[in-house]
Amino acid sequence: MAKRRQRTHDALVEAASALLGEGRTHATIEEITTRAGVGFGSFHNHFASREDLFREAVLATLENFGTLLTAAAAGIEDPAERFARSFRLCGRLAVSSPELLAPLDTIGTEALVVHRGLRPLGLADLRRGVETGRFVEVDPELLLASAGGALLGLIRLLSHDRTIDGISATDTVTERVLCLLGVAPQEAHILATTPLSQST
Repeated sequence: MAKRRQRTHDALVEAASALLGEGRTHATIEEITTRAGVGFGSFHNHFASREDLFREAVLATLENFGTLLTAAAAGIEDPAERFARSFRLCGRLAVSSPELLAPLDTIGTEALVVHRGLRPLGLADLRRGVETGRFVEVDPELLLASAGGALLGLIRLLSHDRTIDGISATDTVTERVLCLLGVAPQEAHILATTPLSQST
């Protein structure tokens, strides 16, 4: 019974996540349950409202996104290099797969305060950077607000204006944010422009 309940819950969240990617945040409960392949009546066994479901879908997507970025930075010890790689990958995803980052448009700056997804990942890297002297000695929460705000603004811009060269814009913003964090300009430029891989 517990496994079946979990499967229904997961199916509803997956359906809501797909709808978020399509920008259909006003889909009805009937549309959601149909897409999830579950009975209409089962919805309220899991969520109090459509809004509650979409919020959970946003948070689940952010967690998945955080896992992706953690894997991409695996093996990189330098906090500045880890930060630069994660920031640049976010911008590239906004260009290549905007539907994956659509939930960020929905939740906005709340992503910087909820304890799921991007916040714990970013805060950990920023704290490590401050502790090791790679970043300025400023409260990591303030650094997260500054760097996170820049990232959210960049993603929104790239999502809404497809004429912009997203890769160039991302690397430029990454360089400026690294300088804000206390990285020397010349090194910030190198970290923001070194090829990420053969595919980027």
